[in-house]
Amino acid sequence: MTHSASDEALLAGFLSGDEAMFAELVHRYERPLHAFICRLTGEPAIAPDLFQETFLRVVQHAGRFEGRSRFKTWLYAIAANQCRSHVRKQARRRLQHADAVPDPADAGPGPNGTAQAAQIGEHIARAVAVLPPAQREVFVLRTYDEMPYAQIAETLGRPLGTVKTQMRAALQKLRRELHSIAEAYGVS
Repeated sequence: MTHSASDEALLAGFLSGDEAMFAELVHRYERPLHAFICRLTGEPAIAPDLFQETFLRVVQHAGRFEGRSRFKTWLYAIAANQCRSHVRKQARRRLQHADAVPDPADAGPGPNGTAQAAQIGEHIARAVAVLPPAQREVFVLRTYDEMPYAQIAETLGRPLGTVKTQMRAALQKLRRELHSIAEAYGVS
């Protein structure tokens, strides 16, 4: 396996029958894609399943990848679709069963860092989780995955102006939501 090969070269190698090339792609995206899925769904426990589903779709549709976009853009678009589908299914189940959903605020501080830092992180995660899905997708791709706006637009199949507007709206909502928390912790 070569770690310097482009994603597109690895996919081409896989299509030529080299399974090690596919294993390299999976390995390359394991951590960032898991994190992306967790942030979009708010459910770390489901991330491994959605990660597998995403790469299953890659295998099923690898021959259709035409190289008009980067592999990463295509992969993240597939993952975003898997997350949207999962979130819709969960919403339908909640409506059908009307079960109480555990409050993420009940989770204790994380194992790393101070309790205060963990609490602030939890507040931020909750604020991001309640953003409208379209805004959350843009925010997560831009902030956590450091994707350029043009690539986000391509990944999500939205006009560039819409992506920028959604990011601006997400930032405004997060500022409002986190303002009182920042004051409480003495952060400006």
